[in-house]
Amino acid sequence: MNIEQNTTPLNSIPNFEDSLSVVNPELATPLYIQIREHFQSGIQVEHYPVHTRLPSERQLAERFKVSRMTVTKALKELEQQGLVYTQTGKGTFVASRQKIDQTLETLTSFTEDMADQGKKVTSRVIKMGIEQAEEFEANKLKVSRGTRLFVLERFRLADDEIISLECTFIPYALCPDIDKNYDFTKESLYQILRQKYFFNLSVAQQTVEARRPTEEETEKLQIDTTDPVLSFTRTTLNPLSKPVEFVKSVYLGDRYKLRIMLKPSAQNILAQELE
Repeated sequence: MNIEQNTTPLNSIPNFEDSLSVVNPELATPLYIQIREHFQSGIQVEHYPVHTRLPSERQLAERFKVSRMTVTKALKELEQQGLVYTQTGKGTFVASRQKIDQTLETLTSFTEDMADQGKKVTSRVIKMGIEQAEEFEANKLKVSRGTRLFVLERFRLADDEIISLECTFIPYALCPDIDKNYDFTKESLYQILRQKYFFNLSVAQQTVEARRPTEEETEKLQIDTTDPVLSFTRTTLNPLSKPVEFVKSVYLGDRYKLRIMLKPSAQNILAQELE
């Protein structure tokens, strides 16, 4: 994850040594579970701050007086529970406990979704400019290859933590000079499109796929190749069913939860009315 991490050793945190009690081999509870429960409790009461690096497996093995294999098993279960995350060559860190909960029911922007959950929304612009449409984007937007597109790639953050990597493509003819007049680290793209360019975003076709990140995504998001991500692609249409926007987004799998609203079909509603 591309986030600000606290690499201060935990043994410099007040009372750390006192809290790191030695496991009891006399108990029936396996040693790795005792270690796991120690960190579960410590993370829950925020004794271990978010994004703080834990001691190495070797250091923990020495302090708990157990084998490294035992420590590895405990940390692996903590990672599976989403309480910690690892970065190759850097160590194990305490994970954020907040998880974004989104309902797939209406066409809204990231800014609107996060604001509804009371979260502060910011962005970090990776690139912004005009590019010629490649075949893939041209097909999605129903334009000719080589058509000028406004391209905006950003990290999307909620409460200062990266949630996703997002890249938006819009035919430049529909939003001339948008790359010159706005600060998309702070401003909502959808709000600008609606208010300044009179976009009427009526419906969107969206797909969601759980997958492993690409090499480029691992580099940008600073995650491992084995970390799961949720991949979104969305084509937004105007009232004439003409595509006006195409978006590719990658969300961190441990930070995002989808909620889908299901409704009965018109046929089922009619059948119920006739009963």
